Amino acid sequence: MLAIVELLSHCVIEGNFKVSDELNRSIVLSEAGKKVRDQLITKETVDAKDANLLCLLGLVHVEPLVDIAAIDVDRIIGAISTYILDGRIKFPFIFGRALYDGATALIPEERSILKHEDTLRLLEGRPQGVFHSGPFLIGPFGIHRVPHQRSLNPRMSVPIQHCADLSCAAVHSVRLTTSYDASINKTRAALYKVLDQVSKDPADWNGFVLDFTEGDFNPYEIDDGSTLPFLLGDGFSDEELQVLVHRVAEEVDGRLTRAARTFGLNGVIEKWLPGLDRAQLLQLLLTEADEVLAKVLDKAIVEEDIRVPFGEVRRPVVNHRTRSGAWRLRPEASHLGYRVRPGDETTTLLRLASTVRAMFDKNSPEDMDELAWMLREVRGRTTAERLEEFLRKESPRTIVSTLILGRRRNAQRAADLLSISLSTGDDFVDRILWKLGFPLERRADIRDEYWSRHQALETFVTTASANADSTESRLREIASNYFVELERFLFDSLTFATWALLTDHVTSKSPFRYHHAAARTFTIATLNGSVERKPGTSQNDLREDPDLSSIVQGFTRLADHLTSLLGREGEMVRLESELPKFVRKTDLQRFPFRHVVPFLDLLDSSQHTLPQTLRAVGQQLNNSGIMTARNGLAHAKSQRTPTIVEVNDALSKARSALRLLEEIGCVRNTYQAVSTSIDAWGRATTLMRSHGADIKFSGPNGFGMLGLPSLMLPVYLVQGAVFAEPNEMLRFREGFDSDYSVYWEGIPHRPERGSPDSPTSPNQTVEELASPAPIG
Repeated sequence: MLAIVELLSHCVIEGNFKVSDELNRSIVLSEAGKKVRDQLITKETVDAKDANLLCLLGLVHVEPLVDIAAIDVDRIIGAISTYILDGRIKFPFIFGRALYDGATALIPEERSILKHEDTLRLLEGRPQGVFHSGPFLIGPFGIHRVPHQRSLNPRMSVPIQHCADLSCAAVHSVRLTTSYDASINKTRAALYKVLDQVSKDPADWNGFVLDFTEGDFNPYEIDDGSTLPFLLGDGFSDEELQVLVHRVAEEVDGRLTRAARTFGLNGVIEKWLPGLDRAQLLQLLLTEADEVLAKVLDKAIVEEDIRVPFGEVRRPVVNHRTRSGAWRLRPEASHLGYRVRPGDETTTLLRLASTVRAMFDKNSPEDMDELAWMLREVRGRTTAERLEEFLRKESPRTIVSTLILGRRRNAQRAADLLSISLSTGDDFVDRILWKLGFPLERRADIRDEYWSRHQALETFVTTASANADSTESRLREIASNYFVELERFLFDSLTFATWALLTDHVTSKSPFRYHHAAARTFTIATLNGSVERKPGTSQNDLREDPDLSSIVQGFTRLADHLTSLLGREGEMVRLESELPKFVRKTDLQRFPFRHVVPFLDLLDSSQHTLPQTLRAVGQQLNNSGIMTARNGLAHAKSQRTPTIVEVNDALSKARSALRLLEEIGCVRNTYQAVSTSIDAWGRATTLMRSHGADIKFSGPNGFGMLGLPSLMLPVYLVQGAVFAEPNEMLRFREGFDSDYSVYWEGIPHRPERGSPDSPTSPNQTVEELASPAPIG
């Protein structure tokens, strides 16, 4: 009954809402409830059907207002379900982007509350919301009772709008309103009046309910999956959800297809599945418990039925504030599967330690002997002391490899504990660390793959005999792989440099996040457009699959284009309306990006060094002989084959040029934090490292509201693009071309500035079908 009141208290109705005969007949009142109803009818002139429903919504006062033993809950649910199916009761669909896009089209300015007319326009033509209140699953297929419960209760405050402030990444909630003109809402005050006449002090029903429900949820559960619906709703495309529905149907012995039939979906799944929208897919999925969905989702991702690119981490987007329990767990998915991650890293470390301790029974001599052997080189008086020392000093990967993979029994126990399959590969360690909450391992960048090929070719030409004819075929084989990687690396670096220095990251739909496909399109258009030419000529232009010569020339074009921007700053000043709110309100935070081209906001030294270095890279590569060597090794019949000495010389010169490029950070090179120290006054020093190269950052620095990615995440650092002393440089996160990123393309949308802290008009009123239940 609490669940019924909850869903009726958080829905949208129109002014002409009437209580149906079926709903009216399904309400059975207690003797106390009948007295309240009679007073509502006789003394407050409330319609009889409305009075009946008001008592249901009041539920309890001094005594229950409904007859809990006699009332037919399923009949009530059936009557309410009819309202949902015909649209007389509406719930907002809070998952995905449908409501967000609707708000973008409907609401030009910031809002915190929508008037009732606007609420109806927003919900019109959009699917019914999917919620799960108690045992009742709500959605476009109506209300259905399921054997499991969730706390996914209906809400009237929905996340559908970013604010106008470019420095704010949050999706803000807007409160929807129902009709206050509906008679059930107009007479709500009458219910309060009558109940006050009975007693101004209702009984403690809250305490009564808590006595037998407080054990239903453990807020300290470290693996709580109650937020999984938000990941399903926001983290996958419709096509991926269809794949998941199909996988679930295969895994649960026909339960899902039987549920589908109760929803009116008859026949084989292949017949009706492609026609379902996002809300229908989610309601169908939620007929299964979270534990089942988590296992099937894991399997679908690992087996690549749902493809999550290496390095991508999917999280709820409009529902990004979703957390659960004392550890503030939030749901995530990567190529390693699904997990919930604690809100802070210390909890992750504690979970690792707890998991490792669970591998060994301290009361078992055999286990303690095994542990002592594993830790034989660790200092400590006792095995327990050595374990704690090991956990304190070693890396998480070493801890897992030593203590969990050290014996099969531990590996199986960990696999069972974390709900993953046992494996002997490196991915097993990765999956354990991922499930525990640790970040993904750094993956190889394109520059790493290039330098590996460079080293292989350089080693060969250094050790090969200059006069041995038998080395030619081997040289061509190694060189072929090398030149493929060279072109790939150079084009990737040219693309990254052009995009990083010339894109307006502040107003970007994906601020300070590098998406290669979009950046490549931008680079080709920008650099080809930077050259004056005669009509019909291409002048060695870039294309989607450019040759080495045009890529090398691209660095010179980029240098020339950057130089041409200097002196034209006035043409590219950012509009006043695009400045973050804090710019006019505080000097504790600084905003350096006053131009729409970030290159123009860099320090003078960077504006001088970057074009100079890029031009030098182009010139040195052009003069290195590397292109001549490539042509000679790739076209044996038409070109002279270069000697070993010539190839070695070209490689040496190319190395020098590419090191210049890396020194200014115009190469995608992933840096990760290896340590952070904080002094007594709160000043922090963070050490970032990549392949032995270290960069230190100090804080606080006054640039925390720019939207730059956190230094605690893997980032690309553009060392040559410094916008503030001592070394505040442009930095970016990697973006991914996946179904997830395509689905969310174009978000955030920034509305016009409004008054988000107040209603949009003096007469705007927030009312719901009825007040929230007095208990629950």
